[in-house]
Amino acid sequence: MNSATQPLQSTLAALEAGPVRPADEADEVMGVIPRVEIEPETEEHVAAILRFADERGLAVLPRGGGTHLTMGNAPRSGDILLSMAWLNQILEHTPHDQTVTVQAGVRLDDLQAALARTSQWLALDPPHALDATIGGLIATNVSGPRRLRYGGVRDQLIGLRVVLPDGTIARGGGKVVKNVAGYDLPKLYCGALGTLGIVVAASFRLYPLAVESRTVVIEEASPAPLCDLILRILASQLVPSALDVLGATESPTHTLAVRFESGVAASVEEQVTAALEMAGGDAAGVRTLADEDETVFWRDAQTLAVVADPDAIECEVKASLLPAEVAGWLDELVAGATSARANASWAAHAGHGLVMARLAGSLDALAQAIPPLREAAQRRRGTLVVTEALPALAARVDVWGPVSAPDVMRRLKQQFDPHGILNPGRFASGI
Repeated sequence: MNSATQPLQSTLAALEAGPVRPADEADEVMGVIPRVEIEPETEEHVAAILRFADERGLAVLPRGGGTHLTMGNAPRSGDILLSMAWLNQILEHTPHDQTVTVQAGVRLDDLQAALARTSQWLALDPPHALDATIGGLIATNVSGPRRLRYGGVRDQLIGLRVVLPDGTIARGGGKVVKNVAGYDLPKLYCGALGTLGIVVAASFRLYPLAVESRTVVIEEASPAPLCDLILRILASQLVPSALDVLGATESPTHTLAVRFESGVAASVEEQVTAALEMAGGDAAGVRTLADEDETVFWRDAQTLAVVADPDAIECEVKASLLPAEVAGWLDELVAGATSARANASWAAHAGHGLVMARLAGSLDALAQAIPPLREAAQRRRGTLVVTEALPALAARVDVWGPVSAPDVMRRLKQQFDPHGILNPGRFASGI
């Protein structure tokens, strides 16, 4: 413990706002090791810690499950790592209203297991679902394949409680789905990376668990015919919950996965049959998955494993595109990765245009590959952000890219966090 850490730890301990200890290398956030780590056990503890930090100008770095600590810029500084691990209770579940209210530290996997006892679920399936926490999902606004049918975090969120830097506990929205009172402030915190306030509890709408689920898998040598099939499916009366194109630079084939789910088994069977007919069901490279095979397939699909040299580093990018532009951008991804001598794998949620891609190569190769990929997305009226990068790479590339209305974002930051203590510098435009 260094001389600067001892007084801070002692003063925080005097607040009696949760266990506090010196931080170490395991607590690093994008190359920055905070001075201390504290684990509040109540919302009031969080409020006391933030009030203390705000009065003294101490930088606070919030942490949930730690699954997306490599997202965004490196923080300009870090004094207090605020762990939400102990705020992990399901506060209220109302099955007949199909709503649930939980604390921010609840793991998504634990919540889904609890909701399954009443045949319900929170319709989110992001990567790293085993460790991701509710607060982290809101802060990062990550989503998975089923966003096509159910929407993302913003679409499920109906209310929240957040602690502002001055210690105020603010509330927005409500605990029922049809809540139209006031401004929709909860959406403001989705994707803000914890820079405007710390979410301590949230309420969500729920959906019934599907009785039947099947996935049609189609393989082709290039993504173009698969993306054409996706556009035809979207124009049909079929209602898939996921439409993903999967591939890798070291693989000779691309895979389209079309998932159908319903509370009525016959509905799934009819849609699978129709999808197989559209794909040419008797052709080679077409198959149907169910049960454990389907579960394993979708779990592996989000892993984005890359065959790479053991000395290579990896990063992840997200391109937001029009569905009709996905195939063309994937061609440029392959060409760009090859030109930079990097490998790539991807899961393109082509039904709504989000493409998650993982690149592996040398630091120079990744720094060379990212700008052309962003330019390619922009030419196609899309955007690209780097969602995971080591500090050395984040220092060499613009992880966020151009953002709209940066002045508005800065004014919001000034309004909510005038002393700039929450995750300073991590968000777009150095906010």
